[in-house]
Amino acid sequence: MLIIVESPAKAKTISKIVGKNYTVKASIGHIRGISHDKKTKDGRSLEINGIDIENNFTPIYEIDSDKKAVVTDLKKLAKSAKDGILFATDADREGEAISWHLAEVLGIKDKTKIRRLEFHEITKKAIQDAISNPRSLNLQLVSAQRARQVLDKLVGYKLSPVLWNTMSNFKLSAGRVQSPALHLICEREKEILKFKPEEYWEIFGDFDLQKNSESKLNWNLASDTEDNKQINKKDGLLKLHKLKGKSLPSKIESKEALLKHTDNLHRFPEYNVSEVDEKLEKSSARAPFITSTLQQAASSKLGIPPKLAMQLAQKLYEGIELDGHPTALITYMRTDSTNLSKEAIFSARKFIESNYPQYLPKSPKTYKSKSRNAQEAHEAIRPVNISLHPDSLKSKLDARMWKVYDLIWRQTVASQMTDEIRKRLSFVLQNNRKDEFTGSVAWTVEPGFKTVTGEKYDTTEKSYYKQGQVLFLQEVFYYQKFTKPPSRFSPASLIKKLEDLGVGRPSTYASIISTLQDREYVETKQSAMHPTSLGMKINDLLTDNFNIVTSPELTANMESQLDEVSRGEKDYKAILDDFWWDFKKDVETKSGVITQDKNKYKSSSTDVKCPTCGSAMELKIGRFGEYFQCLTHKEHMFAKNFREYEAALQEAREKFTAQTKGKVCDLCGKDLIVRVSKSSLKPYIACPEYKVGNKHTVMPVNYGPCPKCAQEGRTGKKQGVLIAKKAFRGKSFIGCSLDKDVCGYVQK
Repeated sequence: MLIIVESPAKAKTISKIVGKNYTVKASIGHIRGISHDKKTKDGRSLEINGIDIENNFTPIYEIDSDKKAVVTDLKKLAKSAKDGILFATDADREGEAISWHLAEVLGIKDKTKIRRLEFHEITKKAIQDAISNPRSLNLQLVSAQRARQVLDKLVGYKLSPVLWNTMSNFKLSAGRVQSPALHLICEREKEILKFKPEEYWEIFGDFDLQKNSESKLNWNLASDTEDNKQINKKDGLLKLHKLKGKSLPSKIESKEALLKHTDNLHRFPEYNVSEVDEKLEKSSARAPFITSTLQQAASSKLGIPPKLAMQLAQKLYEGIELDGHPTALITYMRTDSTNLSKEAIFSARKFIESNYPQYLPKSPKTYKSKSRNAQEAHEAIRPVNISLHPDSLKSKLDARMWKVYDLIWRQTVASQMTDEIRKRLSFVLQNNRKDEFTGSVAWTVEPGFKTVTGEKYDTTEKSYYKQGQVLFLQEVFYYQKFTKPPSRFSPASLIKKLEDLGVGRPSTYASIISTLQDREYVETKQSAMHPTSLGMKINDLLTDNFNIVTSPELTANMESQLDEVSRGEKDYKAILDDFWWDFKKDVETKSGVITQDKNKYKSSSTDVKCPTCGSAMELKIGRFGEYFQCLTHKEHMFAKNFREYEAALQEAREKFTAQTKGKVCDLCGKDLIVRVSKSSLKPYIACPEYKVGNKHTVMPVNYGPCPKCAQEGRTGKKQGVLIAKKAFRGKSFIGCSLDKDVCGYVQK
């Protein structure tokens, strides 16, 4: 019997489980996609390549060029599969669509006869149960995936040309989900730019059992950041809450107002502890990971980008070589469900009982899924085998892969442990004039789940005040503060925002962020997502004219309708009809007006001076990206990063000049030198006479010997070196200089 899956790693793991009676083959992902055909088979022109809008938005598919050999192989195996075919692609809409496409290509006309294996972990029991109980293909899920795919192409192919024509740059794109994500980032940036900090003051007191003379009472004015930091480090400070029985103003806006309020505070230094309130606080473990929360945690806790986190999780799901055997380590990583199976809960509780019996709750914990479309039969992301402790795998897994497994393992176990319990004591100190200082101290009494998650907690019991105790004011701290602007989105907080708004789906969040970065609409600095000037301009153009694709609310509504298709509540054609005709009319009406007013979006004023004549310059968007142009002399043009060029050139020459030794130009014989690209600031080695298009020598710098070549024993001329390369769409990476069929080593 033939079993078809997506990936070779998954095929290898399943093959080990099912044995020799089954042939397990991989399609290596999707085998076909929407074509670029401009006409139908009967000769009708298509408005959007590959989509027959007139025929109920029917997509025209073609087999991917690099999958033709795979398809030929699968067809041969399908013909000789006497016992039939089982489709074991992933249990989500993409997996369902892959099975449908495979059935189409393999000639299975009656889709009701397709036998589909559904499982959420690659274990012997799960695979055997799936083989014993194959289900039919979920055509509603296939229809929803097709609708999403067609909708994305309709938006991209109709709207992206507007950007090309306006910006004179064919690398730009607009997307149904990337555009509202960009909108959120840009609007947050505008809030930050408009923000004006407001000054306010807070007053703190330091108390002691010993009375201090009035002349020795210390007054501290904290008016800068360093002073504020010192105050924050000081323990036991209480905040002034009332003066003469009246609450302080919500904001004391200046030092003068503060001094006016507190000029007689020192005259009444004796205070009585009038109230002591003791209470217990609880904090519960978070639910087991779903796709979105795993991406958030990997980004915020591990510094692993969402896209990479999903790639690592995919490998953990499909199986890793452990002691010579392919072993699946986690359950399926694309899920909206926080459920855990009874077996998983039993295993987690058994582990807790053996290792942390005092933190085992009386009954299992359950968590409610937020997503309306979550399938409760599915599970959260969890380890396949709880007893496989992360410590036992540390030397057997790639470092980042181990971190992701460790994160999932700890979250799963913690979700079945007791709450953290903290004791908090709150105090009120009052003098005869009814001035009041308040404060509190807290510490952890029972760490509960935090013993596993690695989160910090402090069990040291704090010294505290007792009811009726007399204390004396020793020092007064005046603490200057300023209101802060909203924070920029991090990848983790953007994912949370998109999820809260219902924009996109967890499986798409990683690609959304990756696309924004690849298009250079956004750059991430120290975990904060900054829109580039190009990103801001693209957002302005789309927001001004096409609110239908930038509005999170409208996009979320469309996502909800697509979910209705997957549940059989709405028709494929109906939602495309509802969207397309109004969208098309909107784009065609506005595109001409936008083109006439394109300077509004192509350029922006700056305070950068022309290095040639000193005149003001504007930042413009052109065919090859952004550049500065002098307002007085239009011929004075400079790359956007021209101010960093000299520093980059000096650094490059210090690092790579040794690589030019003895090398001359093949054309003119001049010594080669280290140069730097004016647009990208990337170093290379070339003849002084080299220009793009001429035949003078140019070559890449190298970043040292290839570690994979060294590991595999290649030496001398057979060993590659690391050089900068460009992938499809221009994304740069470092890779081995040898052909990818020989080595193929790559790194960021």
